[in-house]
Amino acid sequence: MSIYDIEATSIDGQKNYLSTFKGKLTLIVNVSTKAGGYEPKCSKVWSYSRTSRQLWQLQQVHDEFKDRGFSVLAFPNNQFAQMEPGTNEEIIPFVKENYPFVTFPFFEKVDVNGKNEHPLFSALKGNEKRNYSDFTADQSDKAVENQNLAGQAIARISHGYEKFLVSRDGVMVARFNWQDMPLDEVPRVMGAGWTIREAIDEMLG
Repeated sequence: MSIYDIEATSIDGQKNYLSTFKGKLTLIVNVSTKAGGYEPKCSKVWSYSRTSRQLWQLQQVHDEFKDRGFSVLAFPNNQFAQMEPGTNEEIIPFVKENYPFVTFPFFEKVDVNGKNEHPLFSALKGNEKRNYSDFTADQSDKAVENQNLAGQAIARISHGYEKFLVSRDGVMVARFNWQDMPLDEVPRVMGAGWTIREAIDEMLG
């Protein structure tokens, strides 16, 4: 099944919004826009800068390739350091006020891991599932809720800003983690064969 056949709603409530990107190459990203999630471990300024850098670089590749049939697609998620606690209605004005350069589409807030994960991210992570529950840290409610349950994907998303490149016909062709920045000139993660920009350019032909 094509990724674009999965029901996903825009942040302002438009149903089947993902289907409108059929025929395009897309970079699907689980984003978090609240800068204060790292307090009190570090400053709000540092946290904001880190978030802004991710969003700004995503916007750069969106602008660079959009006329060739490409789009970044953002899915807010609150499962990592509680950095997206707001509602959909709160996220929209927050992004406009704090990241006014962002124009790529946002979808409604979703879970990307665990029992309530969105079917889109189940598909992006792949069909290989765990046969048993695996909790390497503890058996706390927090661990059980979102991590390593039997029946969930083995390739769990471990951080915000995981990036999935999806082909024009709806097949996931490359996955990059939060360390891979859209404007990197060399692959950041050991073993990666291309940067995000190289992958986009190659897939667009």
